[in-house]
Amino acid sequence: MTARHLRTSAFSSREELADALQGLFVSELLLPSDPLWLITPWISDVPLVDNRAGRFAGLLPGLPPRWIRLVELLVHQLARGGSVVVACRPDPHNEAFTHQLSRRSDETGVGSRLAIRLAEDLHEKGILTKDLLLGGSMNLTFNGLRRLEESILLSDDPNTVARTRVAYEDRWGVP
Repeated sequence: MTARHLRTSAFSSREELADALQGLFVSELLLPSDPLWLITPWISDVPLVDNRAGRFAGLLPGLPPRWIRLVELLVHQLARGGSVVVACRPDPHNEAFTHQLSRRSDETGVGSRLAIRLAEDLHEKGILTKDLLLGGSMNLTFNGLRRLEESILLSDDPNTVARTRVAYEDRWGVP
């Protein structure tokens, strides 16, 4: 792939973005990144993996036949040995998400592999795995995924991924 550009608007399908995000988070469940970085000013517990037909039951036994939300995906990713860094703005909207993620991670005994970083002036948006960078204008919110016009770049270029990893480590650290 190297690089792929996605644009969402009222006139173009958002399913391409939904498929890309679902693929990203399912691959994280199979082989978790250490760490997975979620850098976004605004973040919500959005539904990302469509398991309504039960097609991911083999991946996570007992996974209910419903949409699987971001907090649940991240807790499973942590439980499978990965780590997660979330960077967002210090805002009550984000606190609902970060509190829920922290609580669920602690309850399952994986909280030590989670780092939450807050930055008042954060504007950058990116999701970085061990092999992939998804960056652009989209926040991880309902509006970012389903309502607003967004421009997103997916890149698996090793140089781009490595340079972003160094920048994220320098700025946000690791758990």
